[in-house]
Amino acid sequence: MSDEVWLISRARACMKPTKSDPYAAKAWMITARSLFPNNFSIQFEAYSLEKAGKNVKEAAKLLEEMFVLFPNEPQLWEEIQEILEILQTEMSANSHKNFLTEIFAAVSTPTQCQMLLSVAQKISNTLEQCRLLLLAMRKFPNLVFEHGLKLLDTLQQAELEAKMKYPVNCYRKLFVCDVLPLVLQKVKKPELPAAQIYRWLQMSVEFYIMFVTQSPSFNTSSSNSPELLSPTKLSNRVSIPGLFDKECQVSDPWGSLLKLIILLGQLMDWDVPPDLFSEPREIQYKNIYSMYNRARQSRSPEQTRQVLYTTVVLFLECLYTYVSSVDPQSFLGPSASHTPLVLMEKFENESADEEPQAKKAKVQTESSPTIEGAESISNASRIINSFTTAFKCYELMHSTADLQTEFMKLCEIWHMETWTWMGHFQTDMLIYQGAFADAIAHLQNFSSTIKENMQLRSNLQMACCFYCLQKYSKACELVLNVIKDLPYTHDRPPASNLAETSGAKGRQLWLTKCTESEILPYCIQLLLAALKSKAFSAKGDDTSLGHMIVLLQYDWPKSEALFFEVLKKIKQQNSLVYNMFFNYVINVDILEEIAFLKTLEGGKVNLDILPTSTKVIAQQRTVTRGVNKVVKEDFKLTMVKQMGRSDEPVEKLIRTFLTNERISILKALA
Repeated sequence: MSDEVWLISRARACMKPTKSDPYAAKAWMITARSLFPNNFSIQFEAYSLEKAGKNVKEAAKLLEEMFVLFPNEPQLWEEIQEILEILQTEMSANSHKNFLTEIFAAVSTPTQCQMLLSVAQKISNTLEQCRLLLLAMRKFPNLVFEHGLKLLDTLQQAELEAKMKYPVNCYRKLFVCDVLPLVLQKVKKPELPAAQIYRWLQMSVEFYIMFVTQSPSFNTSSSNSPELLSPTKLSNRVSIPGLFDKECQVSDPWGSLLKLIILLGQLMDWDVPPDLFSEPREIQYKNIYSMYNRARQSRSPEQTRQVLYTTVVLFLECLYTYVSSVDPQSFLGPSASHTPLVLMEKFENESADEEPQAKKAKVQTESSPTIEGAESISNASRIINSFTTAFKCYELMHSTADLQTEFMKLCEIWHMETWTWMGHFQTDMLIYQGAFADAIAHLQNFSSTIKENMQLRSNLQMACCFYCLQKYSKACELVLNVIKDLPYTHDRPPASNLAETSGAKGRQLWLTKCTESEILPYCIQLLLAALKSKAFSAKGDDTSLGHMIVLLQYDWPKSEALFFEVLKKIKQQNSLVYNMFFNYVINVDILEEIAFLKTLEGGKVNLDILPTSTKVIAQQRTVTRGVNKVVKEDFKLTMVKQMGRSDEPVEKLIRTFLTNERISILKALA
């Protein structure tokens, strides 16, 4: 046994449980280090002894000395590597791991830096090497000048060599979220070709958009707080293979991307306001449009790209905000409990003399419609502004051949055709443009992939489009299907403000929740609008008028004005044949007005509305004298009896009517 080994064994013997004398062990090691200062085993044993005794300063001092004196010892590198690995992970409950980080913190700053760089050079694993260099640059910002650009190249090359098929991978995350911002903040004017910087830009946008739009891969059942259920919060916790949980998190994905765009823009001398993306939507688009006008005047390719990228990023951010509100499950996964939203044509109860709503929608597609949000949507204004801004950006990117070509190139690079969540925006954009036939085709193309929670939305929009194309029968068939699938709550839903005119001229769209209280009034209004178009046309018939009277009970007395138009029509033709009248009409006001029509003051209108037709009664009587008197008595008795039904729930009655008379309704609209 050598002297060195003997001294180490004596020190260890003092630390055995039977003796446990750390002071004696330390004395032996002081002696050993004095006698053999160049022996690594003795120095490492002394370090281990101080580490076991939780002596941070002494352990750090010994570690630093060994790093200088014994730079090639494998055991030392294993120790340093373990410490550096712990530094990259989250704070642990393990006291040993936390103690190792304290030792590293006590090492002098220059040695810390050298340790990080030296270990990074020795590691063969590219990802681990990049991690350590990133850690070094964060702790020692001056290293960014020397290693920043090299690290970006390394990560970019590593992603290519690994043949990563998905942008959200470990290399891209470190590149986009961690290294690139550091480099851009420190290296103001790197000597790089513009193509390289644009490539960084493309990689960054692609990463962030895929990061925020993929469903979370962690279990949310343990916590359902509103904060955790927001789209942005959930997207921060996407799991990325190869990275620690802490590394996978991005505190503010959109904020990080927007800051990155500004930094890259400054690098390329873009004429972009630093606060562009923090302004209200209207100001954001106004600034971009000003840039667009300057680019057109200068005809500079660089300015065109500047407009392209700022517009694309604003478009995608607005698009994400809108789609995450319209279909929360797109990004939050099945755990999302938020109700989908639907954008549809808004119907006003215009008078019979006015041009029908469907024709208005057809001829007014040149001017942009206004969008109104339901009162039940708390952030309706923000959602609507996001949609309209996204639409303007989309139009801007297709306004010139150059912009459109460049945008299509980006679409190919990012494989935008695989972004299924964009389908909702495309449908709504077509409706917004008044391209109803295209909207129907788009909805039908994606009908097989529509999720169950969005089926109601799809049917409503298709019905709305068919109505605007004056295909009333098909529109109402879809509406009747929607109503059939709506749950009956046994309570009268709150009166919809759909019929209230805002005073705005031109087309109006309606953004509302896919709930019974919002959808049922809209469906009934669409049915009324379709029946009205038929009833007041040259081909109008009494069945359409009768069906209207039944439906007008739903939103009484708001629908009173339209009812009086129906009465006016009945008076003009001096008759009404509708034998299912007493099956479904129970509103006292309506019953009184209809009864008044038979009086002398009311015009003595010929009403054939008893369950058994007046003509049939006349045919059944062998003696016709007194038939009219009998009919009058039957009418009075039936009317009195009907008054007693006035307390019946209207919604249930309307639903029964729509179910039982489905064929009659569709036939009337054919």
